[in-house]
Amino acid sequence: MPFSSQELLLTLGFVGFFYLISIVGLVHLHRSLGFPHLKFAAFALVLELFRQGLLITGALQDSNLLLFASIPLKFLSIACIFVAVMHVLKRAVPLVPLLALLLLVPVLGIAGSFLPLSGQDHWLLAEGPGILLLLAGVYFIFRLDISTSTGFLFLATMLGVHTLALIAMTQLDRTSTAFLAAYSAGLLSLLGACGAFAVICSEWILLDLAQQRERLALSEQENRRLELQFSQAQKLESLGLLAGGIAHDFNNMLTSILGYTSVAIKKLPPDSEVRKDLYMVMSGARQAVDLTSQMLMYAGKGAIEFESLDLSRVVDNMSGLVNSIVPPKIHLVNRISGDLPFVRGDAVKLGQVIMNLVANSVDAIEDQGDIEISTGVSEVNESLLSQCLFSQEREPGSYVYLRIRDTGSGMAAEEIARIFDPFYSGKDESRGLGLSSLSGIVRQHKGFIHVESAPGEGAVFTVYLPILAFRDALPPGSRTAGSRPAGKGRVLLADDDSRIRSLIASILESDNFELVSVEDGREALRTIHEDGASYDVFVLDCTMPKLSGTEVYRDIRSSGLNKPVILVSGYHQEQVIADIGRDPNAYFIKKPFSVDVLLETVNAAIARSRHQDSSISPLE
Repeated sequence: MPFSSQELLLTLGFVGFFYLISIVGLVHLHRSLGFPHLKFAAFALVLELFRQGLLITGALQDSNLLLFASIPLKFLSIACIFVAVMHVLKRAVPLVPLLALLLLVPVLGIAGSFLPLSGQDHWLLAEGPGILLLLAGVYFIFRLDISTSTGFLFLATMLGVHTLALIAMTQLDRTSTAFLAAYSAGLLSLLGACGAFAVICSEWILLDLAQQRERLALSEQENRRLELQFSQAQKLESLGLLAGGIAHDFNNMLTSILGYTSVAIKKLPPDSEVRKDLYMVMSGARQAVDLTSQMLMYAGKGAIEFESLDLSRVVDNMSGLVNSIVPPKIHLVNRISGDLPFVRGDAVKLGQVIMNLVANSVDAIEDQGDIEISTGVSEVNESLLSQCLFSQEREPGSYVYLRIRDTGSGMAAEEIARIFDPFYSGKDESRGLGLSSLSGIVRQHKGFIHVESAPGEGAVFTVYLPILAFRDALPPGSRTAGSRPAGKGRVLLADDDSRIRSLIASILESDNFELVSVEDGREALRTIHEDGASYDVFVLDCTMPKLSGTEVYRDIRSSGLNKPVILVSGYHQEQVIADIGRDPNAYFIKKPFSVDVLLETVNAAIARSRHQDSSISPLE
C-alpha cells in the first residue's frame, strides 16, 4: 500500500537528522585532520540529503519530474564517494571518464523514455552510470592488499551493499515492504561508507602514533647511546688530561733524577761503592718511567711509531711471550687468519695489547680453562658499532679484528663498563694500568673494542682496527744507526723547568758546548730574532708557557733560519713528528732521556748541519 504523507515526512526527518550529524562530524574531522576524502564524503551526504528531499517531495506531490531530477543528484553523490575512494587510495582521479559518465546520465534518462521499457527498467538504465562508478570504486579498493585494514573492508562492503540496494530499488514495487527494506539499506549503507572513511582516518592516526612511538623509542635509545658515549668521552678526556699532566710533570722530575744520577756516576771512580746505590736509584726511576709511559698510553699520548702491519704476523711473533705467561693448566689455541689486509700500527704496542688481554684472561681462569686467540676481517654495522667502547667517530665498514676468548669467571655489565678505568680490578688486588693503557693504544690506532661477557660464562674481547688502504714502503721515522759525530758549538736552550735547564746545562757544558738558557718560548723567540744565526742548534721544550716549542720551531723556519732544532717532550711525540714533517734539521728527544742520548743528538744535529751530505738521519 502507498506510504502516507506523515510516514514520508517522518522518514525525511530521520534521514535528515542522521545525515546532518554525519555531515557535521565529517566536516569537523576534515578541518582537524585535513584529509581531502573527508570533504568529498561530506559533499556526498549533502547531495544525498538534498536528493531525499526531492524524492519525498515528488512522492507527496506525485511529480515524476522531481523523481527524474533526483537521478543526476544521485550520480553526483556517488561521484563524490568515488573521488573520496581515489583520494583515500592515493590514486589520481580519472576526471575524463567521470565527466563522460556524468553527461551519460541525462542522455540515458531521455533515451529510456523513447524505448519500450518498463518504469523499473527505465529507472535502472538511468541509474546505470552511478552503479558502474560504485563497482569501479569497489574494484580499485580490492586491487590493494586491504586484508589488514578494517576501514577498507568496511568501505568496500558498504559500497557493495549500496550498489545492490540501488539495483533492487529499480526492480521492486515502490509500495512493497521489500522496496522499503532496499531503500533503508541504501540510506544506511551510504552512511556506513562515509563512516568507513572516518574509520580509515583513525587507522592512519593509530598507525602514525605507533610509528611515532617507535621513532621516539629509537630516538630515546640513540640519545641514551649518545649520552653514554659523551659521558665516556668526557671521562676519557678528563682522565687523559690528568694522566698526561701528571706524566709530564713526572717525566721532568725523572729526567732530573736520571740525568743527575748519570752525571754523578760519571764523576765517581769505577771502584766506588756509591755506584751501586746510584744504580738502584736509576733502576727505581726507570720503573717510574714505565709507569708514566703506561699513563701516557691511557691518555692516548704515548710514543708510537706507525707502519704497515699484518696483524696475524704480529700475533705469531708474540706467540713465544704469550706461551710464557700461560700456565700449563690453560689450553691455548691460535686461530689466526692468513692474508689479512694491512693495518697501520705499532707492532710493539699491538704486542702489548695482546699480552695484556691474554694476561687478563689468565687471571680470570681460576682452575682449568681455554684461551683462544683469533684474527680475521669482519663487517661492522651500526648496531655493533653502538655496542663497542671507544667507537666515537668510527664508521661502519670492514675492520681487521683481534679476538681473545676465554672460559674464565666472566663479568657483569657494570664491571665491563669500568674495566678500562685506571687501577680498576674485579679482584681484591689492583692490577695496575694494563687494560687502561691498552685502551689508549687502541684509541691511538683509531680502533675500538667490543666486550662480551656474563658471570660464569667467560669473556670475549674483540679489538677492531681500520684496514689500511695502501701499504707504506717503509715505516715513517725509521732510525738510521751511526757513530757519534764529534762537533762542538753554541746551543740555545728553552725550558720552563729550572731543574731540566740546570741538568742539560751541566751535560752540555761538561762536553764543551757553549750554552744560553731561557725559561719560556717568547724569550727564546726574542733571543733568536736578535742573534739566531750565531747559534748552532736550538733545544726547545714542547710544553712551555707563552709559546710552545713547536710554535717557536715554526717561527724559526718561517723566518728562513735553517739551523738544527731539537724538540723535547714527555708525551707529544706523534704530534711533534707530524709538525716537523720531513725537515732534515729537526729532531726529537723523548723525556726522560739519558746523558748519552742528549749528547748524541746534539752532536749529530750540528754535524749534519755542517755537512749536509752526511748519511746521518735525524733521530726521533
